[in-house]
Amino acid sequence: MHKLTNPIIWLARFRHRKGYGVHSPFAFRFITDVIYERTPYYAYAEQDKALPLSMRFRKRKGLHLLLRLANHLQPETIVIPHNAHWEKQYLHNGCNKARILTHNPEGEIDLCLLTEPADSVLKHISNNSVLVLDNLHRHREWFRNIPSVVSFDLYDLGIAFFDKQYNKQYYIVNF
Repeated sequence: MHKLTNPIIWLARFRHRKGYGVHSPFAFRFITDVIYERTPYYAYAEQDKALPLSMRFRKRKGLHLLLRLANHLQPETIVIPHNAHWEKQYLHNGCNKARILTHNPEGEIDLCLLTEPADSVLKHISNNSVLVLDNLHRHREWFRNIPSVVSFDLYDLGIAFFDKQYNKQYYIVNF
C-alpha cells in the first residue's frame, strides 16, 4: 500500500516543491540548501553500505536529510529516541562534536528527534532549538499545535524552528 500512495501524495503536494511560493529568505534558503541539497555528502556512501537492504529504500532519504540538517545546524546537544540507532549514526556524521543523548538533559536541547509526540521535550526547547518529528503523517495535529515559529511539513518528517525573530509560518514541502 505504501508504494501505491507515495506517487499520489507526491502529485497532491507537487505545487510545494523546491521552495516555490516561499517568500521568507530564511525558509527559502533552508528548503533549497538543506532539504533539496543534492550534493553527495562525504558520509553517504559509507553509511548507506551499513544500512540493511530493507531500510535503503524506505528510510535513506530521511536519514540523508538528518545528516544535512546536523551539518547545517552544528548543534551541541542532540536528543534522540532509544531505538534510533541509524539516525544516531547519520546525525553523528553530520556533526561529530555534538553530544547525542537518549534522555532529556538538564539544560537546553539544540536538536531533538522524536518518533512520537512528547510534551516533556518542549520544556527543554529554547529559541535556538530545532525539533524533528518522524512519522509526521500520524501526528500532524500535535505538530501543528506545538509553539514553534517556523514549521516544515515534509509528510513523513516535520521540522520545527523555535527562533522568535521569524514570523510564524507553516510550510508544506514536497520531499
